[in-house]
Amino acid sequence: MSRPLRPSRLVVASLAFGVALPSLAWAESTRDKVLAISTQSLKANGAKDVTWGKVDGDDARFSVADLKIVSEAEGKIGTMTVAKTTWTGAAVTPEGGISADEVAAEGLGFESDDAKIKADRMVLTKYRGPSPDKVVPGKISGERIDQATVTGITFTSEDGKTFPVASASFSATDYVGDTPRKAAFELKGLVVPLDPHDSDLEQVRALGYEKATIDASFSGTWDDKTGRLAISSFTVGAADMGTLKIAATIGGVTPEVVDAMKKAEADQTKQMELLQGLTVEALSLRWDDASLTGRVLDRQAKDQGVDTKTYAKQLKLLMPAMLSMIGNKDFEKKVAGATGSFLDSPKSLTVSARPKAPVPFGQLMGAAMAMPQTLPAVLGVEVVAND
Repeated sequence: MSRPLRPSRLVVASLAFGVALPSLAWAESTRDKVLAISTQSLKANGAKDVTWGKVDGDDARFSVADLKIVSEAEGKIGTMTVAKTTWTGAAVTPEGGISADEVAAEGLGFESDDAKIKADRMVLTKYRGPSPDKVVPGKISGERIDQATVTGITFTSEDGKTFPVASASFSATDYVGDTPRKAAFELKGLVVPLDPHDSDLEQVRALGYEKATIDASFSGTWDDKTGRLAISSFTVGAADMGTLKIAATIGGVTPEVVDAMKKAEADQTKQMELLQGLTVEALSLRWDDASLTGRVLDRQAKDQGVDTKTYAKQLKLLMPAMLSMIGNKDFEKKVAGATGSFLDSPKSLTVSARPKAPVPFGQLMGAAMAMPQTLPAVLGVEVVAND
């Protein structure tokens, strides 16, 4: 996964700056100053060659046509093109960076040896970028936006497979340094074709699916005073399959820990050490079925030569033996009861944890290795079906 990250970060920077002009050492208008800083920042972030077309407008609102940026990361050449970029309310910040009420880009494209990306339109609101001397190549650092929305996206992989996305949006507000107190993300209409010639997808196609249409979303808040990170919802759903929703409240995420995690980006040992100091205050995982479970049961029942109801009953009878490895009779009974109800009528299945007091990650990891049967009681785990 690491190989495409560096060019993708440059893509974000390129879209944010969206313009390029030759060195304007004595630029006088706000427009020209913003364009000069944008050019310097693009090059500081790894751009090797920059060309552009016509520039129209004034300080209040201006546009740049036919932007082309060629970059190189880890020996890979990437080319970004933007048919038209329009800046509204752009200004130079006191720190020597740039800000804008809105940056809108139309007809976007990025092409490298690994993939091709196209988008109809992208809009950034309340953009703020650092001065060129603060730009770190390959990283997004010091940049802020209230919201970013991209529509009409198409990804083409190295092997020629195409994945359209209707839209993607991100919002972040109320910052502490570079970290927002509130953030949200939404992806709509990612269509993944299930190639009939791909043997890895054979089992999925056997369930009657020819494609997967996926939506995903995230929303969370961070209280830097208490160190509490509340992930109110992380959701991934697929049409005619189902939706998985995760929610969690994590303690101990102080500004100091956030800074330490950033510094330990390449040190997994240090990251694990920091994670062990965090605490679990609440956690839930919920599956809302939309035919996937029924299709799986139907398929497996057919393979066994029985009807679906008979197969579900067989699974319920096997459940106690399968759960006995947990070593916690009360919890085994809860799981067996909820799972049995779900198999009878697949609607929803929820696993939630609400410990009486916050539990450190380090304690959970120790219990998982030494006494896993104690985890349900330590976390206050409940399992509920079809609520």
